[in-house]
Amino acid sequence: MSHTPSTPSTPSRAGSALNWFEIPCANLDRAQAFYEAVLARPLHREDFGGGPMAVFPHDKPQPGGCLVAGPQRCVAADAGVRLYLDCAPSLDAAVARVASAGGAVLDACIELPHGIGFIAHVRDTEGNTVGLHTVQR
Repeated sequence: MSHTPSTPSTPSRAGSALNWFEIPCANLDRAQAFYEAVLARPLHREDFGGGPMAVFPHDKPQPGGCLVAGPQRCVAADAGVRLYLDCAPSLDAAVARVASAGGAVLDACIELPHGIGFIAHVRDTEGNTVGLHTVQR
């Protein structure tokens, strides 16, 4: 007698593996000013009961994320997960704004294969290393 694996009663969700991200920071005002300057997009403040956060703009139900501050938030430069934030329409323009916003450019522009686009790595004002991505340079 053969055994047939059971199928789940609920269908699996296809889509993005990312639901939400949080970037730790010691100074929320400073970090928010940095990301608003580099990405040329406003972030908005929210408090869902766990303390203030600055939320990146995103179209719902698409994944989103925020900056979070607090004593339990620990920044570990070049460790852990690396996020790539959309900086369309121009990677070069976003990279050009990094230093004046208080950050540092680590890799100015790397072309990805197969038309995937271009990325740069920057260090923000809080010590986080983040990636910037756009399809066109």
